[in-house]
Amino acid sequence: MSLELYQIILMIIIGSLVGISMSFIGQTGQGIVVPLILIISGDVFLAIAISVLNDLIAAIAVSINYTRKKQFYFRRDILILMLIASIAAFLGVFILMTTPLGSVFGWGIPIFIIFLGLTILRKGFPTSESVQRTVNNIIKRFSKNKSNNLGNNEIQNNFKEPDPVQNEEIQGFIKPYSRLFYILAIILGIFVGINSGMFGASSGFIITLVLIILYGYPIKKSVGTALLLSIFMCFFTFSIYQILGFTIKDQFYYNWEFTLYLGIGSFLTGFIVSNYVQRLSAKAMGRGMGATMIILGTISLIFYFLL
Repeated sequence: MSLELYQIILMIIIGSLVGISMSFIGQTGQGIVVPLILIISGDVFLAIAISVLNDLIAAIAVSINYTRKKQFYFRRDILILMLIASIAAFLGVFILMTTPLGSVFGWGIPIFIIFLGLTILRKGFPTSESVQRTVNNIIKRFSKNKSNNLGNNEIQNNFKEPDPVQNEEIQGFIKPYSRLFYILAIILGIFVGINSGMFGASSGFIITLVLIILYGYPIKKSVGTALLLSIFMCFFTFSIYQILGFTIKDQFYYNWEFTLYLGIGSFLTGFIVSNYVQRLSAKAMGRGMGATMIILGTISLIFYFLL
């Protein structure tokens, strides 16, 4: 397949948007890359595989600057999340290739992305502290009913009081290895894996939210860590597409032209913009996240109606 000049230019532009999006929030470009490749090639599996591979390129470019600034941190219990996500990603690819799913895209995902972007612009990006305040408020409301006191005490036992002494280890308000922690880790891990396997996403944005809400990460360290974790998810998912593609469909899903031109845009803008993002405050990053999500969601909707 030989691309025309306007297609090459479009690929570079779309790749650039992915690099910008990845710099702010670790957000995948699957909502615009997959429909674009699908329009050109007509092969949904190729489109998803190329999207995953391009996210891998963008994540590597962006993570260079986050790593240089030491904006990452690994906790041992993150392995639980990644193990569940890997299993779910494999199952997602397998289900997609062995079941007659007509379409994996629709208007719902872009609308949700736009809504979430507007919410972040209006209320700011969620932090571990804001989530904890919300949970505590919910518990206080329920505690007004005396009949629920025992149940509320059990819920509160799953949460940690904020420690006034700052430790080097990042800790969330949910107790590690508690029942609630395992439940959330399994649910969120499945969501991350299915999102990567079936929809061709790096899941960087979802992992960012998980690290903030479940593990208590500050925003910049959550993005930096999520980027490194998404590199693993992208490499794993792309490998699964090739392995299952060869064993089930008797073909590999790869195209060097799509990869090259998307990768040029993603790598260059991802590397440049992520260096600038490091200088922004958490509030400014939140605004950038919201604006980027609105733009990506709008473009996704446009591509959806073109399909």
